[in-house]
Amino acid sequence: MLPLVVLDHVSVIYPSKEGEVHALDEVCLEVQPGQSLSVMGRSGSGKSTLISVLSLLRRPTSGRLHINGKDVNTLSTLVRDQLRGTVVGVAFQSANLEPSLSALENVMLGWLVGDATFSRRQARDRAQMLLDALDVGEMASRLPRQMSGGQKQRVALARALFLEPALVVADEPTGNLDESTANDVADFIFSIPEQFGAAVVVATHDPVVASRASLHLNLARGTLTMTDAPQVFA
Repeated sequence: MLPLVVLDHVSVIYPSKEGEVHALDEVCLEVQPGQSLSVMGRSGSGKSTLISVLSLLRRPTSGRLHINGKDVNTLSTLVRDQLRGTVVGVAFQSANLEPSLSALENVMLGWLVGDATFSRRQARDRAQMLLDALDVGEMASRLPRQMSGGQKQRVALARALFLEPALVVADEPTGNLDESTANDVADFIFSIPEQFGAAVVVATHDPVVASRASLHLNLARGTLTMTDAPQVFA
């Protein structure tokens, strides 16, 4: 089976007053279809940069990124945006919901901005199905300001899954949630490979969340290493 994602000696370098900052330093990684990975690391370790590369929001300074066998570095901005919309689903810590749209419309956003591969009724039915799967089906008509933090994050995850991506990338998806809600959201995230067939990459500082992945990685000073499952203490 071919890897879904391949990072081949990927580096991301930022200029600073003190000199170059290597946010990612020659990172190599393969993500298999249906696999779940957690990435842990201290603040400033490069987790968000790695997520932005996997989300196709940032081009590497050097190295190659392949998704579904495509060399992403060679693609135009338009094609990269299309790939991000259909192959990669992204969920951020802050949810980033459109404040003027209902939960259902937020989930349907990919269809609303121009994906016409299915009808409006099909789009609404799929959006409602995803909200129901995340136990927020009753939120369908509510605006983000009428939702709790956990409800917003669940809607954001439903949106990330709407176009049936092969990869779901989440950056600190439980960082703003209380422990109980965080556990519920983590349960759903790591059920995605079994329920929807998508691979999952989660950047987190929470060892309880990270321990649920099938593969565990640590990022320190831009260097990615494989680790054992993080210890979780009651």
